[in-house]
Amino acid sequence: MHNNSVMEFHIIRSHKRRKTSEIFIQDGLIYLKTPFSTPLDEMETLLRNKARWIAMKVKEQTNPEITIKRATYKDNSTLPYLGKNYPLTVVPLDSSNTHDSKMSLEFINEKFVVYTNRKNVKKIYEKWLFEKGPEVVNPLITKYSKILGVSPRKILLKNLKSRWGSATFNKTINLNIHLFKAPLDVVEYVIVHELCHLLEHNHSTRFWKLVSNHMADYKTKVKWLKVNGSLIL
Repeated sequence: MHNNSVMEFHIIRSHKRRKTSEIFIQDGLIYLKTPFSTPLDEMETLLRNKARWIAMKVKEQTNPEITIKRATYKDNSTLPYLGKNYPLTVVPLDSSNTHDSKMSLEFINEKFVVYTNRKNVKKIYEKWLFEKGPEVVNPLITKYSKILGVSPRKILLKNLKSRWGSATFNKTINLNIHLFKAPLDVVEYVIVHELCHLLEHNHSTRFWKLVSNHMADYKTKVKWLKVNGSLIL
């Protein structure tokens, strides 16, 4: 039971599994892998303690508005880029060959291949987002700066934990690298949003009218970030 909802789960008992139990969610169904010796009340306690996490995972898999998968950085999983979930292959390096200069990421044939040990996949992927960011951002900055008649002094890419972007009084635009996991039209909206702040410094009626004038469907982009945002930060 979680938030007055009953959770059904499927038990998979295994002779090979000795002590630990594992919960996994597939196609919205809850599975519990556990040793044969695990009592039912112990399973129920585990699931009850994990109820909030389970509910979140089920929602991620069953909500049609959620289009991005949360990255686990594991081999045979996926990594998001510009709104799509691309297959990830992790190619292990020898333990004696894990210096940063030997680690790399390739994005070819719509697939990510990372050469490293698994614990470094996130680090290498985020470095790649920093490198790819300018080719995504610069054409949009140029386009909308001309349309809006503004001249940002500097564009900075940052690894932020919450905000998608910001505009400072000295006309610097800050953009979150995790934004590049979102669809291109969502990236475009955030850039329009921040450039409009160079003309209107708060979220006044005039500000939103300005945004709407240049992106009439901006509310659909806001909704995408609201639904999917926590999965890409």
